[in-house]
Amino acid sequence: MSSANKFVLRVPLDASRVPDFLPDRSVSVLAWYKQGVPQQRIAAFNPQGKGSASFEFQRPPESLRVALGPETATPADLQRLQTISVTVPSSTWQTGAEVSLPAIRISSYHWWWWQHWRQNFKLTGRVLSARGVPIIGATVSAFDIDAWWWWTAQEQVGRATTDADGCFAIDFTRGCGWWPWWWWVTREWQANPVLVDQITAFVRHYPRLAALGPATPAPSLDVFHSLLASSPRPMPSRFSASLFQSGQTIANSAIDPAALESLRERLIEILPKNFTLPIWPWAAWSPWEDCGANVLFKVTETCADETTVLLNETISEARWDIPSSLDVTLTAREGRFRERALGWTLVDYLFPVNRSHMWGGNAGKETATPPGKLA
Repeated sequence: MSSANKFVLRVPLDASRVPDFLPDRSVSVLAWYKQGVPQQRIAAFNPQGKGSASFEFQRPPESLRVALGPETATPADLQRLQTISVTVPSSTWQTGAEVSLPAIRISSYHWWWWQHWRQNFKLTGRVLSARGVPIIGATVSAFDIDAWWWWTAQEQVGRATTDADGCFAIDFTRGCGWWPWWWWVTREWQANPVLVDQITAFVRHYPRLAALGPATPAPSLDVFHSLLASSPRPMPSRFSASLFQSGQTIANSAIDPAALESLRERLIEILPKNFTLPIWPWAAWSPWEDCGANVLFKVTETCADETTVLLNETISEARWDIPSSLDVTLTAREGRFRERALGWTLVDYLFPVNRSHMWGGNAGKETATPPGKLA
């Protein structure tokens, strides 16, 4: 089919109202409909802040969505971001095969936000044995962790292998500005035993509060019934059936962020203050709008197809809202070195200094210890 017989959508863009505008950045424009393949275009601007994107279709599309975002955004990102978007109804094509939308105006806020919607992080560090000896060839995995009440969800953000000095480096990025419903359903939530124990013990110290029930495997709002009932004030109507349906879980329900914030306001009136970790409801929480990261580490060593866990941090050891560059020292506390992995012999046990080079030590200095003697 020639281009003359195709259906064309033209999308003018207008960034002229952005203060101190410079045409040094492009934006990504996505058009998609339910049964179609998303089409993405990169649009540049002239010095006056004008730009455009165009899309072609083999047949009149059904209702379309057009979204704008940063140049680095993928089609999946643009469908899930709270960003500038418009709907193009199917009736638009009744007037002809070529349609030009009214210019989409780009606000100064979005122009700024598209530069900051992703944050880059660099994790560096060193892995040491309990006696301070560098561990060579260990696998370091970094996880971003989210916590809501006593449920957590983890996402691996990077992995690296330690070098001859036990050092590693991991780079990763985090995006923000998602639609909350999308952020919720893409997390694999589970009850965290450490948090269950800590929150239960924390609440138990206050007899005026009702005892907490058992933790469900997936997030459920049922746990807050007893807490709200502990308040001398009646439960507000906004916390009724729509928010507290029996058995409701995050995974199968659309939880209104505004309702969660209202619930938090009520809970912090009831719960004792100063919980040890910065989690909801003691801390404000809207991770879909936060590009920050909360990081914990796991360190393993593999020998002869057998993996030993040397370190597996819990949420109590998480690093909250880390800076863009973070340097850590990780000390192994689980497992031991394997003789077979390092090729130790009886001579090495008797004269460990001869193996010092394996641990990053300098010749002539006793920096290594036979694996069987490590704590």
